[in-house]
Amino acid sequence: MNQAADAVAHNLKGFRESRNLSLDQLSNQTGVSKSMLRQIENGKSSPTIATIWKIANGLRVSFTALLRKPAVDAEVRSFKDVEPLIEEDGHYRIYPLVPFDPERSFETYHVEIDPGTIFHGVPHEGNVYEYLYVNSGTFTVDVNGEIFKAGAGEFLQFHANCLHIYSNGGDETATAIMQISYLA
Repeated sequence: MNQAADAVAHNLKGFRESRNLSLDQLSNQTGVSKSMLRQIENGKSSPTIATIWKIANGLRVSFTALLRKPAVDAEVRSFKDVEPLIEEDGHYRIYPLVPFDPERSFETYHVEIDPGTIFHGVPHEGNVYEYLYVNSGTFTVDVNGEIFKAGAGEFLQFHANCLHIYSNGGDETATAIMQISYLA
């Protein structure tokens, strides 16, 4: 099992047990089946990004609260030292860089989207903003029906409580740093 799935299994079980929730109750809160939740908790299934978002929204925790590993005082590492979360048959990859911490109220990812790929982002609960700092290529983002394009050296910010769709219509892989901010 990869490190991200291992962390999700441990953290999901911890959240569920600390809230005295049964798998049935958690399934009702998240929209994820009881059997899938059991498989995730037992490390028998690696959840997709969409499934992790459903669980996070249902528990009202940040996405990375489910991915969090113990903190370190200092370290240098590559963006790709961590196992990516993969969607769209491997054509959309996010690498968790800075996990959520309530004292910071944000989380940060390195994102890669291959040419011709479309990814449907799950609307976030609450006052959540996404910031996309594009390093290479062009990201096209449909935010609740309004289309925005951001190329290398540009950034896009939007309130992420609505449907948002990322796509890459170019001929090269687009990369960006994504920051998700949880405002009170």
